[in-house]
Amino acid sequence: MSETILVIDDASEVRDLLSFALKDAGYRVVEADSGPTGIEAYHAHQPDLILLDIGLGSMDGLEVCRQLRSVTSAPIIFLTSRADEVDQLVGFAAGGDDYVTKPFSPKVVLARVSSLLRRKQRGGDDEEKTRFQVGPLSLDTASRIATLDATTLDLTRTEFDLLTVLIENPARVVTRETLLERVWGDWYGDTHVVEVHMSRLRNKVKKAGGPSIGTAVRGVGYRLGLD
Repeated sequence: MSETILVIDDASEVRDLLSFALKDAGYRVVEADSGPTGIEAYHAHQPDLILLDIGLGSMDGLEVCRQLRSVTSAPIIFLTSRADEVDQLVGFAAGGDDYVTKPFSPKVVLARVSSLLRRKQRGGDDEEKTRFQVGPLSLDTASRIATLDATTLDLTRTEFDLLTVLIENPARVVTRETLLERVWGDWYGDTHVVEVHMSRLRNKVKKAGGPSIGTAVRGVGYRLGLD
């Protein structure tokens, strides 16, 4: 069975463009023209990935994302005309996995969709892997639960995957290229995405009372930062 993609956008021409491209690539497509109908469509169809316009009406895409994140870990790609870094950070904070700036090429969207779905599948394939424990940090890749001592960390899919790569290599520097390949797969966007998500991961661990992790090694990459 082909994967199901939910497209939430209030512009019919955008929905038509994406629907045509996605169906031509073999995906099943469900469309919604507002935030509330998008949430209803999610519960009705349980899509594998969501394409979500930020600039919706009374319930914007950020709020839709926050509500969906309470019930699903399915990848969410924002469709946005906002190219500023601050707006990107807000989108990631809401739980988005990626973003595509309007106007966009359908080929770029398809590439991002394919990459995130492959990444999701790799996560499923790795569920039989063991647990990891480094210092106060514990990671269970089967249940996808990360804990700091007895406290469960509220991590997004991307943050959990970043922590997985770091904790699998606790004494090594992991290059930015390796992180992009392991976490994002075939990445066609700005490599600054690593710094953005790493910063959010680091802040969540510190806010939970943990040590500083994700130490940057200038010009190379990151290391876990725990002995």
